[in-house]
Amino acid sequence: MNHRGKLAFVIVCGILGVILSLTLLPPVVDGFGQRLFDSLREESRKDTGSDKATEIQVPDKDDPSKTTTVKVPPVADEVGSRPEFRTHPIAIGLFGFIVGMVVGGTLLRVGERLGEKWEKSPSGDKVTLMLGGFTGVIAGIVVSTPFWFALQGRPEGALLMLGLVMGCSAAMIYLLRSLGPYLPWETSAVSKRTGLKVLDTNVLIDGRVYDLIRTGFLDGDLYVPQFVLLELQHIADSSDGLRRQRGRRGLDVINRIRAEFDVEVGTRDRYAGTEKDQVDTRLMKLCKSLGADLVSNDFNLNKTASVQDIKVLNINDLALALRPNVLPGELLSVQVMKEGNQVGQGVGYLDDGTMVVVEGGAGLIGAEEPSDVVVTQVIQTERGKMIFADAGGGESLPDGQRRRLPRGQR
Repeated sequence: MNHRGKLAFVIVCGILGVILSLTLLPPVVDGFGQRLFDSLREESRKDTGSDKATEIQVPDKDDPSKTTTVKVPPVADEVGSRPEFRTHPIAIGLFGFIVGMVVGGTLLRVGERLGEKWEKSPSGDKVTLMLGGFTGVIAGIVVSTPFWFALQGRPEGALLMLGLVMGCSAAMIYLLRSLGPYLPWETSAVSKRTGLKVLDTNVLIDGRVYDLIRTGFLDGDLYVPQFVLLELQHIADSSDGLRRQRGRRGLDVINRIRAEFDVEVGTRDRYAGTEKDQVDTRLMKLCKSLGADLVSNDFNLNKTASVQDIKVLNINDLALALRPNVLPGELLSVQVMKEGNQVGQGVGYLDDGTMVVVEGGAGLIGAEEPSDVVVTQVIQTERGKMIFADAGGGESLPDGQRRRLPRGQR
């Protein structure tokens, strides 16, 4: 809905608010105002003493020379002379218009959120909601029919019927959701991708997924299964100190992500099979049913998921793809850290962790500043790149063959 449609909807709600307020509010407001006005007037009369009897002197009937004291009670207000409280219709209409516009804006925002959620929901959820609501309405009408005839013509009957219909609909939807793993439309695979990202245990322990989400490179809705959280908790409670530290780091990462971004947790686990299955199996079932992408660094899980046509986002593959390309003949500045396997070799590392084997680099161990080495060979392995270099620093190369990497890629 465009901006003009939204504005028109809000204005229509405001007009409806004016109509309802002018129809329903005047008797209620007038009655309340009249009672308040009468109570204040009565309090005022008590304070001024006008409700007390007045003593007057009148001549005696038997002896006119004498007078008699007579108490005269206060004169009661005549019904027609009592002032009445009346509200101004313009004030009530203005109040109804403002309330109607506020209610209309709220309904518009809630409707947009529900519409977006409905569009992103799997087809199984849509079938469950429609079928559960329809059967719930029928069951509510059947259950409330005796009460409707017993309370016919009374407002309690209509309210009771409405409550029973809504309660039966909610109960039927809840029942169908609880039976989700056994329903054919809930467990059927989704033919198209929904853009949902399912986070695995290892990427939460790794921690780099937070930076990807924060920088916007991992878009789409995020989902963390409940069984993944249980696995992290189990790892955090391990007796092994290293495993306990890894589990706690994973829990900290998910808490940081949830504090800054919208993350669903455990709301769609009914598509993941039963608890008897392994975590990897449940993850693949979940992604297959929801049409989601799996974010995982597990090599074996990635291979198995790819066979089942599940798109896998591997952060390690992304890190390897972002490593700078190094060609033979380029100069690198590397800090030689230790000796290599061969005599005279030295081993250093780039900022991204790439290993550099330097021929003749044993003499550079312990140098305060990084040393310039010339690349001689680059080998690509499953775990990444391995660079072989010469400690000559490129002095023996012609100027045309020297190419120093930019400082940010060294």
